[in-house]
Amino acid sequence: MTKGQKSSASSGTRKKNARKAAQATHASSSTAPPPSPVPKPLKTKNGKNGKLSKREAKEQRKKVYIPPTKPAPPVLDPLDTTGLAHLLPPHLVVVLRALGKKDVVTRGKAIEELARWVDEAIKEEAVQDRDRDPYEEEMYGEKSNVVVKMLPVWLHRAPVLFTHPARRLRHLSASLQLSILRLTPARESFIAWANDIASQDELETVLGTWAMLAHDTDRGVAGIGIKSWAEVVSTTPNLGSDTQSQPCDGSISQLQHVQSQLKFILAPRIIISLFTFAHRTVLDPQGLHMYLNPGPVATPAVHEHPTQGKKGAPQEKGGAQGKKVAPTPPQSQQKKSGRYVPPTSESKSPSPSLQSDRGTGDSASEENDSDRAGRLRVGALGLVQWILENCLSFDSAAAAASPVVTTITVFLSSPAFWSTLHPGTALQEARLGSNETHQTCPFAAVSFGQNQPQVRQAAWALIGCLVRRAQGPLPEPLSRMLSTAVLRSAWIETEVAVRAALGVPLLLFLRNYPHAWAVDADSAIGGYKNLEDAGIKNKEGDDSDSDSESDLESGSGSGSDGGSDDGKEFADAQDAPADLLHSQKLRKPPQSSQAYTEFLQFLELGCSGSPVEGYAMVLVVIAGIPESIFPASFPPRSLARGAKMDDMSSEVHPITRFLTSFWAPLDAHLLDRRAAASAWLKALSECLLFIIRRGTETHEVTTQPMEDAKTLLTSQFSRLWIELVTKRLRIEEIEAAGIVVGALGRVGKLGEDLFNASFDALFPSIPNPVHTSDSTLDLAPSFLHVFITTFAPDTHAGQKTRGAVEAYTQRIVETLEFDLRTSDQTSTENTVTGPLTTLIKVMDTFGPSLFNDAPFAARTDALFLAHPVELLKASAQGVLAYLRHRSGSSCQAGGELQTQTFWTELLGAIASCPRNTALSLLSPLLDASLPTHIRGMSETMDELMDRWVGDVIATGAPAANETTVAKVLSCPAPFLSSAGLAAIASALSNSIADFAEARIRIAGVPSAQLGDLEGLVEAGPILGLMRKLVGSGYEFIGDGGVGIYAGVFLLAFVIPCDGEEDGGYPEKVVEDAKALWSSWAFKDSGREHGMREVVGALVKQRLKMVVIDDKVETRPEHIIRSISPSPAGIYIDVLADILPSRAEYDAMLDSGALPSSSISPSLALLDPTLPTCSSSPTPSNSTHTAYTRATSALLAHLSTSRSVARSNLWALRHVLTLGFYANEYLRVEGVRSGIFTVGGGKEDIKDVVEKVKSLTTYLLGRIDEDVHAKAVSTLMGKKAGVIGDDGSLASFVIEVAQHAREKDRVRDTAVLGIVLQHLFADATKDDADLWLGLARRLEKTAPQTAITILAAITAYAPEPPKLDRYRNELAASLLGVRPSAAPTTGLTIIRLLVATAPDPESDVVFLPQQRAVNVIKVCQTWVAAEDDEEDGDDGDGVNEDVESAMTLVFFHLAPILQNVPGSHWELIWDVVENNLENCSLEDSATLTTLGRTIKLLMAIEDLASTNKPLRANWEEKKSPILALIRDIVAVDTRAIPYSEPRALCRELALSVVQDIPSTMMTERTLPNMCHLLVDQSQEVQRMGHHLLQNAARKRTEHYVIESAVDTEDVVKPKLPTELLAILQQSLNSGEALDLDDQLTTRNMDVSGYLLAWMITFDLFIGASLKVRSDYFNHMRSLDIISQHFIPNIFDILGLFSGGKQVFKLDVWAVDEFYLDTVNPGSSVSLQLLAAHLYHRALLTVPALIRSWISDCTDKQLLTRVVEYTSSYFSPGIIKAELAQVRQPDAAPELTTTENLSVKVSPASGEVTASYTVDDQALELSIRMPSDWPLHRLEVRDTKMVGVSEDKWRAWVLGVQQVVWQQVTLTHWSERYHDSLVFPSKNGRIVDGLTLFTKNVTLHFAGQVECAICYSIISVMDASLPQKPCKTCKNRFHASCLYKWFKTSHSSSCPLCRSDIL
Repeated sequence: MTKGQKSSASSGTRKKNARKAAQATHASSSTAPPPSPVPKPLKTKNGKNGKLSKREAKEQRKKVYIPPTKPAPPVLDPLDTTGLAHLLPPHLVVVLRALGKKDVVTRGKAIEELARWVDEAIKEEAVQDRDRDPYEEEMYGEKSNVVVKMLPVWLHRAPVLFTHPARRLRHLSASLQLSILRLTPARESFIAWANDIASQDELETVLGTWAMLAHDTDRGVAGIGIKSWAEVVSTTPNLGSDTQSQPCDGSISQLQHVQSQLKFILAPRIIISLFTFAHRTVLDPQGLHMYLNPGPVATPAVHEHPTQGKKGAPQEKGGAQGKKVAPTPPQSQQKKSGRYVPPTSESKSPSPSLQSDRGTGDSASEENDSDRAGRLRVGALGLVQWILENCLSFDSAAAAASPVVTTITVFLSSPAFWSTLHPGTALQEARLGSNETHQTCPFAAVSFGQNQPQVRQAAWALIGCLVRRAQGPLPEPLSRMLSTAVLRSAWIETEVAVRAALGVPLLLFLRNYPHAWAVDADSAIGGYKNLEDAGIKNKEGDDSDSDSESDLESGSGSGSDGGSDDGKEFADAQDAPADLLHSQKLRKPPQSSQAYTEFLQFLELGCSGSPVEGYAMVLVVIAGIPESIFPASFPPRSLARGAKMDDMSSEVHPITRFLTSFWAPLDAHLLDRRAAASAWLKALSECLLFIIRRGTETHEVTTQPMEDAKTLLTSQFSRLWIELVTKRLRIEEIEAAGIVVGALGRVGKLGEDLFNASFDALFPSIPNPVHTSDSTLDLAPSFLHVFITTFAPDTHAGQKTRGAVEAYTQRIVETLEFDLRTSDQTSTENTVTGPLTTLIKVMDTFGPSLFNDAPFAARTDALFLAHPVELLKASAQGVLAYLRHRSGSSCQAGGELQTQTFWTELLGAIASCPRNTALSLLSPLLDASLPTHIRGMSETMDELMDRWVGDVIATGAPAANETTVAKVLSCPAPFLSSAGLAAIASALSNSIADFAEARIRIAGVPSAQLGDLEGLVEAGPILGLMRKLVGSGYEFIGDGGVGIYAGVFLLAFVIPCDGEEDGGYPEKVVEDAKALWSSWAFKDSGREHGMREVVGALVKQRLKMVVIDDKVETRPEHIIRSISPSPAGIYIDVLADILPSRAEYDAMLDSGALPSSSISPSLALLDPTLPTCSSSPTPSNSTHTAYTRATSALLAHLSTSRSVARSNLWALRHVLTLGFYANEYLRVEGVRSGIFTVGGGKEDIKDVVEKVKSLTTYLLGRIDEDVHAKAVSTLMGKKAGVIGDDGSLASFVIEVAQHAREKDRVRDTAVLGIVLQHLFADATKDDADLWLGLARRLEKTAPQTAITILAAITAYAPEPPKLDRYRNELAASLLGVRPSAAPTTGLTIIRLLVATAPDPESDVVFLPQQRAVNVIKVCQTWVAAEDDEEDGDDGDGVNEDVESAMTLVFFHLAPILQNVPGSHWELIWDVVENNLENCSLEDSATLTTLGRTIKLLMAIEDLASTNKPLRANWEEKKSPILALIRDIVAVDTRAIPYSEPRALCRELALSVVQDIPSTMMTERTLPNMCHLLVDQSQEVQRMGHHLLQNAARKRTEHYVIESAVDTEDVVKPKLPTELLAILQQSLNSGEALDLDDQLTTRNMDVSGYLLAWMITFDLFIGASLKVRSDYFNHMRSLDIISQHFIPNIFDILGLFSGGKQVFKLDVWAVDEFYLDTVNPGSSVSLQLLAAHLYHRALLTVPALIRSWISDCTDKQLLTRVVEYTSSYFSPGIIKAELAQVRQPDAAPELTTTENLSVKVSPASGEVTASYTVDDQALELSIRMPSDWPLHRLEVRDTKMVGVSEDKWRAWVLGVQQVVWQQVTLTHWSERYHDSLVFPSKNGRIVDGLTLFTKNVTLHFAGQVECAICYSIISVMDASLPQKPCKTCKNRFHASCLYKWFKTSHSSSCPLCRSDIL
């Protein structure tokens, strides 16, 4: 394209290319000077600035040629330019290249990896230094060399990382820099690079960014950075105060010399370069960032030049006002006046370079441009501060004239630089005419401190450093600049952190340069232009003299990017601010100072939110303000309240303006904090004194300076007093008084008249102190007291204060006397309250010193003695204040005597008052702190207290009396005399002793079981009073003390019930008793020691009597627990002091008074060693009770003291005996054993059994090796009767066996059996043989003992070799027993034989087969002999005990004889049948035989499963035997007390008959056996449910058959009454059901209830329509679903509670349940069963569920139920219904009927049936709701073709009847309106569709519908209308006619009324 032609590029393209060209140019030329700002365009011809006419614009829009963009030279990586990429390890090269990536994470990982390289190099260097020979040449390691080689790459990347926005990268970079430079070769390489290799730009950039890193905004980063900077960088001695290289002692060691050589010394040129870098960064941080992070290669700018136009025509900026004007090329822009042009604000959009630096996922993107600029400026200001502290000095003229100082001074004189102090906006952004010009920066065109508090903090720190380093006058330009910058920035600062930082620098500056106010005022007059001119002149004038200026002019490139916005803003400000500044200057009053105005505004705002720090420096500030601004003359008029804020104009006096501004924060409520108010008051007093002093000392004052000063002081102190009184000034009285008294003291030094005026202004209310406000009442005494203690008495101030105090107190006493004389009794309290309150305040303020005034003390004493009660009623605090301060006075010796006299008079007067009045008067005195010398000496008060204590003991005292007495006894000395106190103590001790004696008989008994306890004194109040009395120091001694502390011990440790939360008492009672005992028990005097011994003996004797006393209700276990361990102060050996001795225990046990046999013969079923016969129960006697109580106490003690138990093994025999009795009681309840009473605590007895087991296991767990031999040899020896008791286990075993052998009692043998069970755990066969020999010896003399030993050997010991032979001998010996001896000898031999029988599951053979046959023959002989006896022969024969023993023998012989044919099986069957016929669950005596018989049957049944001959025999006998067992099971034993043998028999019987054939069941089986469901055995419930399931089917089958043949409607199927009794019970008993917290019994009740409902729903299975309907009607009539089922089921599921209590079924299926998995002990199992029952109810009786839904009035509960059902139950039911429709065999009519189609939509729950006739379709749709079956389904007649509306309606109604539970037919005729209700079964959708299909098919086939129901198919029995009326010829369904006849009571036709029958 030729020149002059218009470019084809758009204006937007040209603008973008121009911007890229500018960026590329500045990025590529780092040494180019920054561009000058573009000049503003002039006005065009039309007069509009910045706008061209259309013709001019058209002329300028000429297309020009745009040359292609030349790429800028790239910044090359040293890896490539130096060839390091080929020299370094490849892995390290990858890491170094990753440093240049833009992603923060990648860079971070690269730095961490590089740090690992450096750390390895450091470790390598350390190892080499340790191993290096000192004379060997120094060589570096391989890794160190690698680090040195890569150092250029790191220095190339470090500046970017040091200034990176990501804090983590800066921290890692700082750490890496420190590590690198701590490596000696790396530091040497760095120093060499800095001195010899690096260019000026590179060195400036690296050092500058490094120094900025050392002053980073993050403390962690800065700490690491400054550490590396201080270790490496240093300054020369003549350039600063750097002393890092200076030795401390003047001598340089070799190591220090080496270290100093490894530091980089900053030369002057480098310092100037660093300062230039920092200065440029402050002015243009964006330029530094763009320089370090250049953007992509940009297109160079191309400029358009207009081809036409007038010469000198204005050229506008590109893009201005939308005009396309060529911009000025960057190369043509020059620095104006040689000054660097900084950028404008950083708040604009990020530059391309910044965008290129932010990678994906870079956390640094959260830092905007403003934050980054602030961070960089903080670092740069920190660098400047470091240079000032370490490199500069203004101490001498030569130092101040050095090139470095001169250059830095020029730079520091820049207004833009110090705009970092100012928080306001830039001057360019300020609007002319605004009233808020003070919020703009007035001295610079920019404001770098705006929105940057950290920048301002750093700038103020720089000010402080500069002032401290100057130590003299600053250069004039810098001083002028700082004066304006400091004063115009300090007062408008509002940031708290900045205000805290500027305080010290500001004070230092104002102290060192007080002329700053005047300098700023002069600069403000010229609009601060002199600041700019001074900087320009200095800079231009020094160009020729400064060598360093060339470096500054050339620039280092780090901030020379002219494309930044900051440079534009500052350049525009250099050209444009003149008018703006001039306009601001014209708006200010010429005689005022804007800085002073801002200072006043600072005061008005309460020091801008920092009052504590701000007010502390106000005096320093105003002291430096010149008189031209703040004159010394007083204002000519009074300042009562100061001038208004609106009046603060130039005419208002400056002092008035100042004071008004000072008071403004108080008016604005800005001084709410105490510290702020205190600082304000101090500053006000200091400033006021300064004004007064300066005004009185100057000669240029008004004609009456002192009068004006007094007027000023009066107005200010008057207002101050008002503010203090009204509490607007929130400050403590004493603190305020201290500040004011200090101010008045200094005022007094200026003149007495000034003091008088101030003093009088402060106390206007002293003449009438009584009638002042409450605030004045609190304030005046405090001020007077501070004044009188501060001012010396001989001074004018002290004398004036003393006179004021005397007048003040005299007036108060006079007023109080007058009020007491003139008021009556009813109004005294109200009348004297005011003056008495004032007197109290005065006394509390002045203290005892007030009574040093004799007249005042005399009048006050007389006043109080004359009116003690009146004064006490008016104010108890007044009486207490008088006692307190009058006792401490020193003016009269009788101060204490006077107060004692008054106190005695006061107590007597109080005691004479009525009770309520006395209580109210004593109450404040009891809570007060009285003088220690006061004593109670009033007999009247003693008598009153004695009466009140008696009332408390009698438990009839009011609560107020008890509280008052307790307070008096807690401190009795001031109220009671010694005699009165002794009488009260005696009454209390007697009461405690009597109460303990009565209560010990019921100690530990729960309060609910105590019953009526009238006559027992409650100990709570008494103990409380005693504790108060003992706490006061009173001591109980003598017999009374013994009795009282014995009672206290019992009350504290024995009597309380530990089973209750409150111990049977309020907690306070026990606490008081224990506190009393502890306070006495820990006393260590000799008298107390002897007294404790007597008390201990008395306590032990009383407890021992309680343990064995059968008349008391106290449990002995409780006694033992209460004294174990022994409480403090008393030692109790339970075994020796409390329990009976061993001889006493043995005597009670062996006396014969205790039962020695089993309490029930049924226990032999559980323990075969027990005989089946038992003696009659022994009646309870005193020995029973005493032994039980003593042994229970023994068990409780040994359970807690195992060591005592091991050393007293004799006690185990008694413990085992107690366990024997307890175990039998638990197994057979309701039988009186004489040991444990019926109805006793079952849980307590269970606890006894568990403790016995635990203790026995512990004591018999370790067996000595020779214990068996010792025991057996002793028992079988000639001297077996002589037993030596050495406490060993062998002696214990001998003792137990000896007692068992002597009398052969069941009790003793049971104890022996338990001992042998543990002994045989580790026994050998030889040991078993020894015991077998002993058993053989005892088989005749002590058969029960022998049986016990044999059973223990068989069960727990290894099989001894001689046992098999012994079995055969026993079996053989039976052959010689005659039938007449069968009940005696024969029974004994059989029991011995059974005792030797091995476990049926073991491999040991009981007897040989032939021997077994012989045993059976013997039994057969006995039985035959018994039959003969029944024929008339005499003899004992076989009795029940023999039959029971024979049955047990048969059980063991059956496996042996299963393959042996013969008559023995007939004997076995006969015995079985005979036993079953004679046994019953109700008869406890037959339970053993019954249980053994059933076990025998179970064994035979098990054998028959594998033995064909035996199976045939069993099948033959099975039916009658099962019938007998069925009848046994049917017996309901719930009314009989629990018996473990009975429960076992029931379980065994059910296990046999649970699968009984249905032929053996009748309709009565279910009601007869319903009680099995509520049995307390889990197995009985489970097996009973299985049995009742079959019984339910049998009952339903019976009713179905009976109903089918019932023509007269006689059969009425109903639920069994026995089942209803279970269903109608309530589980919660009025309380919420919580299965998790219930006992096992409760869970079993719930389980049985749920199983009963399972049986109920099983009755509906297989039922016919009529039977189902009758069941349904029966349930509905009883309302059993609504009243019982739903409440119980929903309670279990948690629906009543709602919320989190609802049981969630998300992971459970409810459509089926496996009862074998039911666990009544698990709440989850029961809740799942309840959910399954609810599911079955929805399927079986949905109509009854819906009935409850419709009647429910609880909306929240209804909502929960519906949501619960629709969430967990309805989806499955709907899915099953729809799946049934889809099944082809569900309804054949639906699949075989032509022209019928059925569509199922599972998503919507809808089924549509369509019947086609002649291409026309009849459609019927059934839609199921989401909560089906809680709400009705919707039946819609989509299409009705060829059918009348009535008939169609009848068909639809029929479908609803089938599917719905209740069918309602409405028959309309002209004469009748009848509603017929037909309860039907719960139909299915498929049944409804089948009915619809049949109706449609028959309709079009010509079939006539029923005239009653209008349906062809009957919904009752699916029949056709076949019953015609002979008259009207209409046909009816038989079921419809039957219902009609029944309801109408006639047999006429419903239509024509003719007789059908």
